[in-house]
Amino acid sequence: MVKQINIAYGTGQLNLNLPEKYKILESTAEERGKIDWQQKIKASFSNPVDSPTLASLVQQEKPEKIVIIINDITRPVPYNIVLKPMLEELEEAGIVDENISLLIATGMHRPMTPKEVEETVGKDIIDRYHWENHKCEEEMVYAGKLSEGIPLYVNPLAMEADLLCAIGVIAPHYMAGYSGGRKSLLPGVCGRETIETHHSLMRLPEAKTANLAGNKFHQTAVEAAKMANLKFISNVIVDSKNEPVDLVVGHYLKAWEKGVELCRKNSVIKIDKLADAVIVSTGGFPKDINMYQAQKALENASYCVKEGAPILLIAECKESLGEDTFEKWLLEAEKPEYLEEKIKKVFELGGHKAFAIARVARKNPLYLYSSMKRGIVQETFMDPVKDINEFVSQLISAEDLVYIIPHGANTVPLYTD
Repeated sequence: MVKQINIAYGTGQLNLNLPEKYKILESTAEERGKIDWQQKIKASFSNPVDSPTLASLVQQEKPEKIVIIINDITRPVPYNIVLKPMLEELEEAGIVDENISLLIATGMHRPMTPKEVEETVGKDIIDRYHWENHKCEEEMVYAGKLSEGIPLYVNPLAMEADLLCAIGVIAPHYMAGYSGGRKSLLPGVCGRETIETHHSLMRLPEAKTANLAGNKFHQTAVEAAKMANLKFISNVIVDSKNEPVDLVVGHYLKAWEKGVELCRKNSVIKIDKLADAVIVSTGGFPKDINMYQAQKALENASYCVKEGAPILLIAECKESLGEDTFEKWLLEAEKPEYLEEKIKKVFELGGHKAFAIARVARKNPLYLYSSMKRGIVQETFMDPVKDINEFVSQLISAEDLVYIIPHGANTVPLYTD
């Protein structure tokens, strides 16, 4: 018996006929379709978590420069839920358009093109407000030193703000535990030295998906947000399908912590058996825009499979590997062990993702269905797959327990024996 499963691939999808016994891992809020977003937005902005309303903040602090940190193209955001209401409330509070700037939190990603900004944020918004890409190589403002010896260099536009706000998405993150909140500031709008030093904390065992306890990557990002005076956030919570299921508004930390609890319910799936094989998709564009982004789904898939069992990653990767240092580390490494040894001696942002792939490749044979050339795929410690059904027939037996994760970037399997 087979069943048809639709798997997101780039901006399209693959229609796969796979054995009916394969178990799909995804968690979707039962009430998602019944959400009255207009009412939820009104209630959330009228009663922020542990914070005055935006209108009250404006009245109290009388800010002349307001900066809102927004996401780049790699982070899909429903701007009508998190950004437009924020702008509307500021307008109602008497703030004129010229006093509001939108700062795109690129971290160390490439800048967004004007066309991409228009397509993602909306022409009505970019025509009204000043916006700019954060560029981590440019001169930053030194804000102080964080714990773990991390120097904090922040975008000058953010540091000059009288009122600093941020919008974003709360979802599982393979180093920070969860995205959103404080991550808009660090790494979102920080200098290269800060981001690289901060990311070196990923080597610590507590820096992993869906974990905050003892996670210094998370803790130092909270310090950075406080030091840079991030004041107010609007974050949407997404389920494993990357669909919005809730909204938190208010204090940069308290509102975010409430959002994390909601995220756990929608993205963490408990399993009692490890699989003999896993087929995982990132969930499509933009999560599979390149291998640099698609790696997160591979990491999550590794949590639910036996050591030595195959993992098939489905990711279009139309921009190939996606980052220069990431590519350099992969091209230099003949074996995964090379990168495990290298990262102990030197840490480079970009190289950290190559190490993350190598860490999985040391334990499991990896396969990739993508648009990348065969030679490039092999440099990622994966074998290219042209036909998924052929992969299933050759590498998976009828008795095997197989998990399918259609939205691997936001689905975290949690094994409990």
